[in-house]
Amino acid sequence: MKKTLFKFLLLISLFSVSISSMALEVVVGKWRLDVDDATGKATVYQSDVLLIPNSRCAFKIGTTKYLQEQLSVQSITQTDLSDGFGTGKLVQIISNGSNGSLTITHNYYLYVDKDYILTDFTVGSAQSIATNYMSPVNTTTASSFLPGTNNRTLSVPFDNDQWVRYSSNIFGIPTTSYEVGAVYNNDTRQGLIIGSIEHTLWKTGINTATNSSNSIQSLEVYGGITSTQTRDVLPHGMVKGLIVKSPKILIGYFTDWRSGLETYADVNALVAPRLTWDSGKPFGWNSWGAIQTNLTYQNATEVSDYISTKLEPNNFSNDSTVYIGLDSYWDNLTTSNLISFVSYCKARGQKAGIYWAPFVDWGKDPNRAVEGAPGYYYKDIYLYANGQPQTIAGAYALDPTHPATKLRVEKYLKQFKVEGFQYLKLDFMTHGSLEGDKHYDPNVFTGIQAYNQGLQHIVDYLGNSMYLNLSISPLFPANYAHGRRIACDAYSSISDTEYTLNSLTYGWWLDHVYSYNDADNVVLNGASEGENRARITSSVITGIFIIGDNFSSTGSQLIKDRAETYLVKPEINRIARFCKAFKPVESGTGTTAANLFITSYADTTYVAAFNYSTATKIISIDFNRIGLKEGTTYVVKELWRNTSTQQSKSWTAAIPLKDVLLYKIYSKIDTASQQEPSNPKFTVYPNPCFDKLEVKLPNGERIKNISIYSMVGVKVRQFAEPSDFITFDNLKSGIYLISATSSSGGTFTSMFEKR
Repeated sequence: MKKTLFKFLLLISLFSVSISSMALEVVVGKWRLDVDDATGKATVYQSDVLLIPNSRCAFKIGTTKYLQEQLSVQSITQTDLSDGFGTGKLVQIISNGSNGSLTITHNYYLYVDKDYILTDFTVGSAQSIATNYMSPVNTTTASSFLPGTNNRTLSVPFDNDQWVRYSSNIFGIPTTSYEVGAVYNNDTRQGLIIGSIEHTLWKTGINTATNSSNSIQSLEVYGGITSTQTRDVLPHGMVKGLIVKSPKILIGYFTDWRSGLETYADVNALVAPRLTWDSGKPFGWNSWGAIQTNLTYQNATEVSDYISTKLEPNNFSNDSTVYIGLDSYWDNLTTSNLISFVSYCKARGQKAGIYWAPFVDWGKDPNRAVEGAPGYYYKDIYLYANGQPQTIAGAYALDPTHPATKLRVEKYLKQFKVEGFQYLKLDFMTHGSLEGDKHYDPNVFTGIQAYNQGLQHIVDYLGNSMYLNLSISPLFPANYAHGRRIACDAYSSISDTEYTLNSLTYGWWLDHVYSYNDADNVVLNGASEGENRARITSSVITGIFIIGDNFSSTGSQLIKDRAETYLVKPEINRIARFCKAFKPVESGTGTTAANLFITSYADTTYVAAFNYSTATKIISIDFNRIGLKEGTTYVVKELWRNTSTQQSKSWTAAIPLKDVLLYKIYSKIDTASQQEPSNPKFTVYPNPCFDKLEVKLPNGERIKNISIYSMVGVKVRQFAEPSDFITFDNLKSGIYLISATSSSGGTFTSMFEKR
């Protein structure tokens, strides 16, 4: 499937205002940019709040580092700007190197109605240059724009391997973050979000130095980071050309750092649109949860039978299907076994899934022939560092740009397609993003550039014929898969739940760049019932719902009994089907997970409250912090225990040890909308949509009216007796709930995305 990057269609007016004195103050909407005429440094304000003082660009040519103030400013201009992000002004600072051999153009994109601006720069020369460091935002001047207490810097990991964690650091701890970072106050929630919105060439780092007096001492945002967290042993690759460009950086200041990260994700999805997925959120099973290396045709088909007869008729499914996934060791089965397995699943209304790692060699035999690539050996396609194959987790990395790697990819993908698999879990993807001594493609300079090429080859070959789910992988790029596992491996324990929820605490927003997050397979065996509830909830509030116990004839009857109790709760599974990822109510501390998470669905608020400890935990549910109105009476239903209370102000609750409380909260006066949809097969198409949506009710029923709600429950559109198509005017991009009433009085609900 052909994928194209976002087409900016930059419409700059032919009239360019040149500032003769070269001193410039530009005000656009809430943004103000002051540019120093002597140094080219820029100071960034939002609504008169000083965010970034004296920011300059910095870069290296070879090993020589240059700073903006070492250059000679030639001109400072502003022009009208209209692009895919909005309208405003483009400010350009053009400077030359001391001998005139370099031309640097630093761009600031200021938008009238946005909470963010963008910046990037280019370095040009008459002769080819090489650089592996370009910093569009770089300041050593202190600033202080947050309140005096409880300020944090957020460290976002590059990938999800080796059980890495996000970290919320108190001021005074230097922080390095990857691709995006945040500086925020945990009480007021206001915060600065800063990060790259381009992920085709650079690995981007954000270094923030703060002090205990709540001042930001320095800020460096740059393309060219490598470290143990990127799994690299080499420096970032050198980008070469007559003109080289930095990553484009978003600088945003928000009243709520959580909405800031969601906005950051939405902007990324504008630049690189998500891989289209028109079906619902997958429910499924994966063999690695319990069966692992003991996978056979018999136990796989027995699991299919069990889920088909015991779970699917009782709410465990979406789109009337479940994906039955064979993980690693699927090659225990013969080709005829695999074909029969797919047919077996299909006969039960299920879809079969399979697993593969396209950029690794587990055999580590350099003289082994490459499958599907006659004449090539694995030593030809290894990604070398200092002349040696690179190893992560016991597997050698492969060069995604090598033709033999691509032929190998095609061989396996063709096999999976012919056998009929419709879900593909792709693992150990970070191997393909490593820096190397060189890549086969001479026009590829960096690991991320090679990784993009390898992913594009997979997507082009499959043609959107399978659901693609990334397992171990970098955070970005995100436009080559439908979903991504939010953390590393997790199974059944409360520590697994807490670990997974650390990633949800700070990475819930990733389902704005992927269709869905993935909390890994839910395993019940080996844990208490409270831990089972917590682990299931961690999956339900994160994204796709994948289970992993041994449900074959050799599996535990106790676990099957629990599955038939806990995996089939109608209202909990409804959350899994329809809701986006929950976000934290409060930030965690350090590398711990938050214990309160929230989302809204139409006029309903859901709150998940976790206890990771070995003693009962008393928590406070603060009306103000979860967006409820004091004095209004709400029905508060705890879904695991099916108990209800009424609350009109903040209240406390006791969570049992290693357990969870999952609340459904809605206004007492509005109970009709709390009913389950009368028919979940209500369809809307296309989804995502742009300006038109086709709406069809089951059994040919006529539509009486349609209401569209934002995800915070505000009705934004109403249609009386519409045709099968409804059109939108000035409806902002986002996720919406659509509720339709039929002429017979039935109510149908679904969700759609407006782009």
